[in-house]
Amino acid sequence: YDSLDPELTLMALSTAIDECRSEWTPGFKAWILDLVNLSLRASVGMFNNTWYRQKRGVPTGGSLCVQIANIAVYYIMREQVYNDEKLMANIKSVKRYIDDGSGVFSGTKRQFSEFLTEVNQRISSHGLNIDEHTIEDPGLFVAFLDIQFCFNEDGCLMTDLYVKETDSRSYLYYGSSHPNHTFSSIVYSTSLRLRRIINDDTRLNERLEELKQCFISANYPQKMVNKITSKVSQLERRIRMHNDSNSSLLVPSSPDKSIRVISTFKGDRDMLEVVRDLEPTLSASRSLSISSSESSRSAGSSHPSNDLQRKSLFSYVNRTGASLRKKLVKVQKMAQGTQPQGTNPCNQPKCGTCKLIAEGPVYVINNINIKPATGDCRSYNIIYIFMCKFCNKNYVG
Repeated sequence: YDSLDPELTLMALSTAIDECRSEWTPGFKAWILDLVNLSLRASVGMFNNTWYRQKRGVPTGGSLCVQIANIAVYYIMREQVYNDEKLMANIKSVKRYIDDGSGVFSGTKRQFSEFLTEVNQRISSHGLNIDEHTIEDPGLFVAFLDIQFCFNEDGCLMTDLYVKETDSRSYLYYGSSHPNHTFSSIVYSTSLRLRRIINDDTRLNERLEELKQCFISANYPQKMVNKITSKVSQLERRIRMHNDSNSSLLVPSSPDKSIRVISTFKGDRDMLEVVRDLEPTLSASRSLSISSSESSRSAGSSHPSNDLQRKSLFSYVNRTGASLRKKLVKVQKMAQGTQPQGTNPCNQPKCGTCKLIAEGPVYVINNINIKPATGDCRSYNIIYIFMCKFCNKNYVG
């Protein structure tokens, strides 16, 4: 980011708009460029009570930095490298994301080194340089971002997880103060990441076993880890192609293709009305019409036009958000009568707390009626009140 010239970045963005968004009016294009220029010039910082403005480079961490840097680097690479057919003669395929790239080179390692030297000479004037690279023979894995890939003897693509040597693979300690679903979600999400990346079940099981040991080292219950990893290993892995992109998305299959619009406490009715009003327009848009048509085809109907009318792009969910009261009082269970109401002794042998439990239906503290929640001596994650019989003062903990 720091190596990119802001003027060159704006030139690259202008070229991208002309080539990819020809329907935009000149006024709208100028407005976009002015906003981006404002974003680049608004990068400031303070040191020793003095304000400084960034003179070169693209601001790191800004909301536009990733997209702008990606466009600028492609603009430079296309002008200096991609358009030279002689230089690209041995490049069979190349993919890039900002400053990370990967591809297939036909030739010797010496020829690749010479190719890389020529590329660096051409892009050095723009402040860019490829200082790290890896090249391997067919059948050996090379890394790209968090993925390792290679082609086997049959020419089939093989993928695996790439872990840096400095990655300690340390996860949230199970004994820390977090809700239980936080820990299970971490196990599930990290396991699902392996399922998406790795396309060989044998290799997937090996990586899941390694992941299990990482979680067990962090004091996670082995039963929980085994249950979640086993569930993930049985998920179907498939590739859904995007017709408007040369990329692919690795996702486990899901029967519901609609976009969920979740409303909490029904407090966002205005937003729901706007979404419902704009749904026909959004369904016909370039980015969402594909997913909508895919949902219709996946249903297997012989009348796709009727399916498109019947199948909604959005599914609306009204839910009540979690609250401290619900977590402590367990309203639903109390209403269903599955638990005794009020706080009661656990009646376990040798329990020193049972005799301290007050079993009254209601208590008046500071002229406020307090109803004890459902629970006993063994309850945890609770709010409690100690009432002193000598000074009549109360302690809440």
